Amino acid sequence: MLVLSRRIKLLLHVIPKLTFSNFGGISDVLESTMKNANSDRGITLDGVGGEVVVQRNMQYLTSPTKSQNDKKEYKVIRLENGLTALLISDVLQDAEECLEDGGDDYSTEEESGSSSSSDHEIDDAESCDDIIENDDGPKKSGTKEEKLAALGLCVGVGSFSDPWSVQGMAHFLEHMVFMGSEKYPKENDFDAFIKRRGGSDNAGTDCEITTFYFECQEKYLRETVDKFSQFFISPLMKKEAMTREREAIFSEFQMAVTSDASRLQELLCCLANSGNPARKFSWGNLITLRDNIADDDLYKAVHDFRKRHYSAHRMTLAIQARMPMETLESLVCDAFSAVPSNGLPPDDFKEFADLPFKLSEFNRMYWVKPVKDMHQVKLSWALPSMLHMYRSKPDDYMSSLIGHEGKGSLLAYLRKNVWALDIFSGAGSDGCEHNSMFTLFSITIVLTDVGLTHLHEVLNAVFGYIKMLQKVGPSERFFRELQTIEETTFRFAEELPAVEYVENLAENMQLYPPEDYITGSELYFEYDPEAIKKCLDALKPDTVNIMVSSKDSGREFDKTEYWFKTEYCVCDIPNDWLESWLSIEPDQSFSLPEPNIFLTSDFSLLPFPDQQDDNKKYPVKVQDDEFSEVWYRRDCKFKLPQAFFYFYLISPLPLTSPQDAAMLNMYVEILKQLLVEELYPADVADLSWSITPGDKGIVLKFSGFNQKLPLLLEAVVNYMAEFESSLTPSLFEALKEVQRRYFYNSCLKPEKLEKDLRFSVLLHVHWNALQKHAAMSKIAVTELKAFARHFVERLYVQSLVQGNISERQAVDACERIVGILKCAPLLPNTHPQIRVTQIPLGEHCCRVKSFNSRDPNSTVTNYYQSGPITIKNLCILDLLMMLMEEPVFDILRTKEQLGYHVYSCPRHTFGILGFSVTVNCQAGKNSVEHVDARIEAFLKTFSKTLKKIRGKELEEARSSLIKLKQLSDVCLKEEVSRNWDQITSGNYMFDQREREVSCVEDIKMPEIKKWYSDHVLCGTKTNLRKLSIQVVGSAGTSKTQEHELPLHTRVNKPSINHQPLQPNEMQKWPSGQCDFPSELPLQFIAEEYRNGQPNEYFITDIEDFKNGLFVYPVHRICE
Repeated sequence: MLVLSRRIKLLLHVIPKLTFSNFGGISDVLESTMKNANSDRGITLDGVGGEVVVQRNMQYLTSPTKSQNDKKEYKVIRLENGLTALLISDVLQDAEECLEDGGDDYSTEEESGSSSSSDHEIDDAESCDDIIENDDGPKKSGTKEEKLAALGLCVGVGSFSDPWSVQGMAHFLEHMVFMGSEKYPKENDFDAFIKRRGGSDNAGTDCEITTFYFECQEKYLRETVDKFSQFFISPLMKKEAMTREREAIFSEFQMAVTSDASRLQELLCCLANSGNPARKFSWGNLITLRDNIADDDLYKAVHDFRKRHYSAHRMTLAIQARMPMETLESLVCDAFSAVPSNGLPPDDFKEFADLPFKLSEFNRMYWVKPVKDMHQVKLSWALPSMLHMYRSKPDDYMSSLIGHEGKGSLLAYLRKNVWALDIFSGAGSDGCEHNSMFTLFSITIVLTDVGLTHLHEVLNAVFGYIKMLQKVGPSERFFRELQTIEETTFRFAEELPAVEYVENLAENMQLYPPEDYITGSELYFEYDPEAIKKCLDALKPDTVNIMVSSKDSGREFDKTEYWFKTEYCVCDIPNDWLESWLSIEPDQSFSLPEPNIFLTSDFSLLPFPDQQDDNKKYPVKVQDDEFSEVWYRRDCKFKLPQAFFYFYLISPLPLTSPQDAAMLNMYVEILKQLLVEELYPADVADLSWSITPGDKGIVLKFSGFNQKLPLLLEAVVNYMAEFESSLTPSLFEALKEVQRRYFYNSCLKPEKLEKDLRFSVLLHVHWNALQKHAAMSKIAVTELKAFARHFVERLYVQSLVQGNISERQAVDACERIVGILKCAPLLPNTHPQIRVTQIPLGEHCCRVKSFNSRDPNSTVTNYYQSGPITIKNLCILDLLMMLMEEPVFDILRTKEQLGYHVYSCPRHTFGILGFSVTVNCQAGKNSVEHVDARIEAFLKTFSKTLKKIRGKELEEARSSLIKLKQLSDVCLKEEVSRNWDQITSGNYMFDQREREVSCVEDIKMPEIKKWYSDHVLCGTKTNLRKLSIQVVGSAGTSKTQEHELPLHTRVNKPSINHQPLQPNEMQKWPSGQCDFPSELPLQFIAEEYRNGQPNEYFITDIEDFKNGLFVYPVHRICE
């Protein structure tokens, strides 16, 4: 299930491919669409569930163009109040059954609580990282596969419309509308209702849109839609809820304070001209929502803002379900016809479009101190808005060339000199970078230490490559190649989860005419060389903004951004640099990409079995020897020309020492750098490949159109075989520093440190990021080469091949790996095993100080270990978590406001079962001791709640859980991932979901109560094994500033009189200069006495604590 939270949505991911225009605003698309709509006014009668529904007048618009493989039906309607809705009818069989007993039995129940993050975390054998899964459950033999229905609604208003006096208003309103309605006045009625029935919801605020969406079981769709629609008809937005929700917004902002991407965005936006809405602080916090405004004024302002902007004619809606089109139409009309419409136009930002940024401040060089240890340079240009020329996408064409990583590319040149490792190019995905006023086109380059010292040469290369593109001009051959790739991808696209699909479409509906709702963001419709040339010519040196992010710049950061407190300094770009860039000649190695050899030409499907029994329901082992095991399943369900090749190259080396574990990471990263130039065309051709380090070796994954996948596999394995001869000393040194930074940065986030510490305690052998960071200093190039050689000498290969592929091809792929690497089988008794330590009875706490002294965020995870997993205890815990997930969020987050992220979830740690409650909080607001105590207080309250649960409520939870476990896979990748988890974990229980359904049906309430009582402090404690991991943030950094916000001002303005940077200053920085220590010792926090007794509660030495503890044998899930 989705992680449920009210969060500001900074990624406007549905409009990445848009172009130059004199675009007037998002609502212009809707307005022009309506003028051309075909009207069909009248009254329709429809019988649903014994009711006669009278629909109001509406218009029928053009249906969107869809892929030829898309079997869903689409219809676009416009209600009389102006709301536009896209109806998506999925599988129609048994549709009427979906509304039988449509949840009416529960409509009068008393419900409380809110949505929570209850994702199942599976600690599998492929990686020690927690894997968040949608445990979408088994398909019970002989029953209909389930699917969730979903609805997304987008309002054409965002943070650009915030009043200057109440910045963050749009985000605040997004939170407030969920706080009850006149028809359903209970504050968390909707979240409680939807979560208890296996659904989820979310919302996000962007600069010009705000989006709300949910998913639910189809039988409850009508009632869920009714509750949801009331947020836009008559929300309550009471004062008492207002007070709590602004605290939630503040917690949300505090969690983003350490995000370098958010900090850079805020700094860039502050360079907009005075009065430009891009300067507004879109997040909102206690300064803007409490300190600078009286409660009565805020209450009035938020209601006024809703009445002004939340009008039906500015709303777009997409709904998907396996129901007849007539039913969906009736449902939408009944629920949303009463949404009020004021007919007022949206805010017009055209006056800011001609000159959005002050060039004297924008066209300069900014040196920024990042939170993470990193070297990065970002070049940005403010171009005219590119929202309506989506049919030709000239900016996307341009970013495809500048961001290309193959032969002749900018990055290939930078990599050859070991100056850079990665590049990102295009019109930014943030709403602040892609809107109706302007488009910020950027080039971001990840630098090495050497690259930082050669920054001038790196920038020379950038402008040299741009000059090459300008000289060559638009290439129709390259455009047609992009066009073909996107058309092919669209034609054979895998289905998205319904909730993700309707969210995307509801936002697309704000941008495109009805016929392009689906295709507008995906396809290249027409070649427009003039638009491409205009884009390329706009990338001028004298209009560029340059931001360099590095702690090692050797400069004094003498300025501070107002909101995020980002330290930076600013200077002019040297005139001689600007002049040289204007007349620069491209390097001779620069060229347009060659024709792509990885383009698929054969989309044929293998013959399907004559009998269904010939195609097994689950993967079958088609090879099993001392070298490998090969699992194979032919796809006969999705029927697409695609395949998945997954391989786990298993070796005992990664578990041997921290140094070997660190070298595995480094080996993988260098391999990816060596491969990228050759294999980047495969990425462009929509073929996917990945190399990742696992606990027991290296995981290789290949997917996409099946024709060229064997070529991809062979290229990767050949580089593994030739690693020693390919690795140069300069590449080794560059990647060594990158890996050190990676391990260092992974310790800065409290939630990541918490997880690493939890595994350090739970796993018998686990090398955490701190240990691997310390080991990096001892690794030399000769040692890494030796490690790579020894790694491939002896391997065991687990593999899964599924899709449009034959059994022979599956076996050949695995044999090819063994043949190219010339590896021998593992020696007897050397197959690595992951084992789990049993937590002693009682309570134990590992409390450490955060490594980031400026991070105000703390995290507390209380983990309660049970024991080896069986199907029975797993199902008991699943039911228990379903009953707990709503009240834990409601009490600890909504009512007590302990923190923004609050959730409970089951933990499956290498065969050992447990559950946890996590709260991410602010150190200056709540101490970790207080949070720990409140978690225990909640568990005690929940114990009483369990005693009050009666049969009907249990049956409701049981039914919802079964439905979730019967959800059908929406794409082949979901099925493959589930099967792969079974293989890498060693369980091989491919029918686990079916077994779980049978078990859930038999679980009684006394069993749930007993299991809970055995494992918690407030119960019998017969199996209480509690481990509390607490990472303590800095209390001083979460306090709000005392001074008020100046009107129209967000930052300390950069000085335009700063002395220009001299080019020779760039050469003074020593390579490899880092401000992080070679070792990162944990700072344990403990009390000598607790409750008057010598304190054994605190863990101050993890290895000492684990010494002598029982270690569970390797366990596989059993009945």
